[in-house]
Amino acid sequence: MRQIFAILFALTVVGFTASLPAAPYAGSFAVKVLPIVLLFAAAVAARPFRGKFALCAAIVFSGAGDVILDLSFEGSFIFGLAAFLIAHLWYIGLFGLDIAWNKLRPLATLPAILYPAGMAVFLWPHLGGLKIPVAVYVAVIATMLVFAINRRSAGKSVLFGAIFFLASDSILAINKFYSPQPWARYAIMATYYLAQYLIVSGILREKNSQ
Repeated sequence: MRQIFAILFALTVVGFTASLPAAPYAGSFAVKVLPIVLLFAAAVAARPFRGKFALCAAIVFSGAGDVILDLSFEGSFIFGLAAFLIAHLWYIGLFGLDIAWNKLRPLATLPAILYPAGMAVFLWPHLGGLKIPVAVYVAVIATMLVFAINRRSAGKSVLFGAIFFLASDSILAINKFYSPQPWARYAIMATYYLAQYLIVSGILREKNSQ
């Protein structure tokens, strides 16, 4: 990723994080999604490569999820969940282009399945009418992480990005359904932005080196 995009990304992340005590405020959705818009611009500016459309689509649906969740209208959570689910499906498709199932990786793959499953079981009594949508989302993000673990590429940026994505979603789920905490939204956004940056910059770095 070009250095200018990285610098602007960091500045916009700091800007939105600093504004969190006042959020939601008029136009906060635009400030929130700006770092993701910059990642999209970096992806679009990259030279053509196999999977570029999937990467751009994943970023677009992630940005849509950010905006929807920030607007907080009736049903916004389920629509935001759907947008991020579609984003993860695009990431799965992208990672699948570089998949290499390795018999030596089951020990790493197993926790990627057991942890999300355990989180779903833990939160299940608190999910109310969202049990099925959340279960589907958990299955998809677990699949995304499994695919990230089993990619052929040696770079670890994408893998750590997927892990931070799961961490962000875990904090969000615990905060929303189990025990709200005042610090949670800072942790959610910090891990989320880091996840997106690591995935996008990792993919672009890999493609530029090929």
